[in-house]
Amino acid sequence: MADVKQEPPRTIDSILELLGSLGRYQLFQAVLLCIGNLTICFHLLNFVFIAQTVKQQCEVTPLYGNNTNTNYGTCDVSVQNTTTNVTSTHTCSAWTYDVQKDHSIVSEWDLVCGNVFFARLPQSLFIVGQGVGAATVSGMSDKFGRKPFLLLSHILTAGAGLALAFSPNIAAFSALRLVNGIFQQGIVVCTYTMIMETFPRSKRIEISTFYTLSWNFSTILLTGTAYLLRDMDWRTLQLCFVSVSISVFLQIFFMAESLRWLITNKKAKRAMALFKRVAKTNNLDVTDVQLPGLDITQTPVELSSTKSKYVETPPEKQPEVVKYSCLDLVRTKFMLKICAVVWFSWLVDSLTYFSLYLTSSSLHDDQYLNFFLNSLAGVPSGPLFWFVGRRWGRRVFFMSFHVLAGVCLLLATTVRALAVGQAASVTATVLAFVGKIGNSACFNAMFVYAPEIYPTNLRSAGMGSGSTAARVGGMIAPFISILAEIAPWAPGTIFGIACLVTAALNYMLPEAEGRELPQTIEDVKAWGKAPAKA
Repeated sequence: MADVKQEPPRTIDSILELLGSLGRYQLFQAVLLCIGNLTICFHLLNFVFIAQTVKQQCEVTPLYGNNTNTNYGTCDVSVQNTTTNVTSTHTCSAWTYDVQKDHSIVSEWDLVCGNVFFARLPQSLFIVGQGVGAATVSGMSDKFGRKPFLLLSHILTAGAGLALAFSPNIAAFSALRLVNGIFQQGIVVCTYTMIMETFPRSKRIEISTFYTLSWNFSTILLTGTAYLLRDMDWRTLQLCFVSVSISVFLQIFFMAESLRWLITNKKAKRAMALFKRVAKTNNLDVTDVQLPGLDITQTPVELSSTKSKYVETPPEKQPEVVKYSCLDLVRTKFMLKICAVVWFSWLVDSLTYFSLYLTSSSLHDDQYLNFFLNSLAGVPSGPLFWFVGRRWGRRVFFMSFHVLAGVCLLLATTVRALAVGQAASVTATVLAFVGKIGNSACFNAMFVYAPEIYPTNLRSAGMGSGSTAARVGGMIAPFISILAEIAPWAPGTIFGIACLVTAALNYMLPEAEGRELPQTIEDVKAWGKAPAKA
């Protein structure tokens, strides 16, 4: 009887499909990665609550004599001599607050009036740290593996966050905030990369939607936590926020390395062991299944850990591992074009999002309710990406929602500049809110699209470089408020035009819908601009 050989899967994507695209193992890994969103959120946005603005007044100090009328303001003391009728102004040296002294870093370290710059410095340094981390730390996972750098980033982020609660002064606090940003970005890039590599192309957009919704849930949970602990001092609040990092123990013991990364980098023993583990968890028989780069027909070698057998394809038959450096992102005109569009898109989206948040009027006077409402604005981004991106492709999604954001922001600016009255105000607010939804959808979706268009051994580096561009936008955003005071119409006009330019540039990007994650640059070059046929 002739031997019947089963045709081995030709791609890694087919291997992932074979293992069950939404099997128990894959769903458990997705939950573990989504839990990491709590850590990202609680370390990124905690500053809003531990550095709350407070109402201050110059401390009453009887230094100006009995023959004076003294008026204590928020930053200055006005002293009128009742004899000579001469008024002099003195800068405050101490303040009293409407909250307890240790309620916020602002009140504890008197970061008001002339010291207000130091109240904003820690968050600016955090964003700088994110840029540094995106450009350096995150790319190392392409070389050494996803899981080790994800866990290392979690642990170091937790350490820096814990140290923040014991900062003796604003200088130490700012330095630790910088370190916190560096390693927090390692979590972001590694998590998004792994979530994309764990699932085949048929399920990536559903999982990305689930992941985006888990981020929105995390921001809402942060709001609730901060509200319930609103009477605590900022150090206790910070310790509560850091406590979510305990979830890293779940990832240490139960999360696996990316099978796609193991196969691409020819980590034969680990890839086969993980492959069999996934199959066993999902109750699948893969006895005759061969992984790319492995040959089960040769003399077997026993694994000490799993007691299973496999052999590596002889070197002359084994495909060469394609190694890239960060320079390969810009070495060719093709990759440079992709990177330039991704960087510009991410910069514009980040700048627009954070600037709208910082310069727009509050939706409500209550800080906690305002933060909650802003969190809700991001909820539609996941479902919108799933609905549009799956039917018409990623490029159509980005082009459409950048146009939506640009048009709405320009219209809102025009209405505010040319119309008056309650109706005009409501109309401008609604248009700005719709524009913010469109901008938020593009910003969140880029975390999904970017891993799809970079080769495996450039994926984290590509994500990191794009995220660095986003941090540049975040660093510019605080200065937009200054421009808004000089020319109120300028920010909305700039953001609207920038979003429309971005929509045009997005046409140059390849289409990832229906395609397997690329292994090499040549794989990306072979893509067209329309979704692949199923």
